[in-house]
Amino acid sequence: MNKKQIKETLNLKDRMVITGGMPNGNKPLHIGHIGAVFVWADVYARFVRQILGNENVVFVSGTDGFGSSTEEKYRKLKESGEVDVSLEEYIEHFHNIQKETLKKYDISLNLFSVSCLGHSFEIHKQTSHEIFNKLLGVKSLQRKASNQFYDTTVGAVLNGRQVNGKCPIEGCQSEIAYADECSLGHQYSPDELIDPVSTLSGTKPELRKVFNYYFNLEDYRNELNELVRIFERKTCVRKFMLRDMKDYLSAPLSFITKQTYEDNKEILENQEHLSVRYDDKKETYVFTFASVAQRDKFCKNLNANNIRFKNNKTLAPLRISGNAKWGVPLPQSAGEDAKSLTFYVWPESLWAPISFTKVYLEQSKSNTTWQDWWKSPNCTITQFIGEDNVYFYTLAQNALWLAIQDKKSVTPLENDLQITTVIANKHLLVENVKASSSGGEKAPTADNLLEYYTVDQLRTHFLSQNLNTLAVNFKSKVFNPEDFEKCGDPVVAQGNILTNVFNRIIRSVFYSVQTYFDGKLPKNRPDEKFVKMANELQHNYVNKMKDIKLNEIMPLLDTYFREVNLNWSVKSKIDDNSVRAQLIADTIHAIKTGALLLHPITPKACELVREYINADEKIYDWDNSEKTFAEIYPEVDSFKFIEPRFDFFKKHESQLK
Repeated sequence: MNKKQIKETLNLKDRMVITGGMPNGNKPLHIGHIGAVFVWADVYARFVRQILGNENVVFVSGTDGFGSSTEEKYRKLKESGEVDVSLEEYIEHFHNIQKETLKKYDISLNLFSVSCLGHSFEIHKQTSHEIFNKLLGVKSLQRKASNQFYDTTVGAVLNGRQVNGKCPIEGCQSEIAYADECSLGHQYSPDELIDPVSTLSGTKPELRKVFNYYFNLEDYRNELNELVRIFERKTCVRKFMLRDMKDYLSAPLSFITKQTYEDNKEILENQEHLSVRYDDKKETYVFTFASVAQRDKFCKNLNANNIRFKNNKTLAPLRISGNAKWGVPLPQSAGEDAKSLTFYVWPESLWAPISFTKVYLEQSKSNTTWQDWWKSPNCTITQFIGEDNVYFYTLAQNALWLAIQDKKSVTPLENDLQITTVIANKHLLVENVKASSSGGEKAPTADNLLEYYTVDQLRTHFLSQNLNTLAVNFKSKVFNPEDFEKCGDPVVAQGNILTNVFNRIIRSVFYSVQTYFDGKLPKNRPDEKFVKMANELQHNYVNKMKDIKLNEIMPLLDTYFREVNLNWSVKSKIDDNSVRAQLIADTIHAIKTGALLLHPITPKACELVREYINADEKIYDWDNSEKTFAEIYPEVDSFKFIEPRFDFFKKHESQLK
């Protein structure tokens, strides 16, 4: 396949922006960050660059510097004397660690920025103010009072992470819930949090009225339903993501157990609602409401009467501002609120990739503007995220885009912000718990893994996980030795197709050329069987890239390399130089094909292969994909000399003992 055919197959535009989920500024990167988001985003970005050219792909991300989780963690460490630096210095420390880790894993970001520091912060603040002013101008913001937790023991308004409780969303399996969101990303009003406790004093906080700005997502229910229909036509969009979107687009519901209903029947029947039905299976009464506002009134009355209930996921008003001191300040157009309110971190992080794009274009002295990327019909926006961010990056972000453009159609026109294609992956788990440095099960850091495995082994392993459909447990003999007493390490095993099989194929060609042909390459044309086999592999590979089913790529390569290896094992035993010459030509074609397809996955090893076969960047050009090595490089008549046991795809030194 050539680049034009691939561009048509993937429906690529002339340019692409790719983003990776933003890690919090209070921790190193753990395996979830790297394995479930950044490796996938990087492999896709490297492949798209092969098709569109490096100059036409912008891959950005950054440290999410704001947010109550970072502020609260810093406060605790500061009080305990474990840190003695400013909050900005604390975040910069982790930003630099994250940046270095991404470099170690060969993540080819054009820019890994940070939302809260230096010139990047100034640009992000400017972007935030522009969006706020546009929302204010089209009357899409509502300033209203809502309840927020207040700790009477210490006399302080509590930020989101200073309150722990139980998630009030029906069916939620989260073990941690904060003031207005749980660890699985469910949003709710502080009034709904079950059994709240202040982390400052350990006491139950009270609710006090505070004013903030809200964006009414409900106003865009019809448009977001149309967005779901658009996403349903994209083969790369995950089915679980569509289900999650549809859950949020359902009508506002409240659930009350049968016993609670019977005990409070008179009160409940006098509450305003659209309808009520009884669910036999769950023995629960389900109340349906015409709007979130109607449900809020219902819930307020139930709270006043100490009646327990749970609510469903729905399009609740999106809080735009917050009362935390650590955040992007509101613009002067907010009046007196500009002195006391900051942007709530979730919506602010939705447009952070636009800010990062601005920073990158400025630093690279590009002759393009951010509008040429984010607002051009000739550019595709693709964002890789974790599953708990679906609500924000699909529904909230696209509704905000419509609002700031004062339009109701999700079909972008000229100079409109483009619809983002969101690629959500399921979580990597550690002992069946989400890989996280904030949860009960501490995940290994990404740097920690590099003490035991090579980057290529880890990139191959993470890419092979079926995260597009399932949450997957990270299995390693290093961290779970008792599980693998009688068998090999799964991380090493998945990399063996490269470190053992493909490595052996390449070495065999080099040694045979050196031994039997005095270092000169035979000029045979590859057998048509091997040309056809390589072409079919390339076609299947491109289709996996189209659907972003990257986990299905290594099995394709595994089958291909094993067949090539079997052919070598059989024919290399024939003591005939004419047979050897043809075998070498057939296998060089496989090496050329492998280098092209593996380069996005294991770039450094492929660069080593490229160097030793005396090739240049043309080997990664898809317009050359169906050509033979001799057709691409007629001038190359020898490879570099290699010593015995030379490895192109290496194992970690700890595995060689």
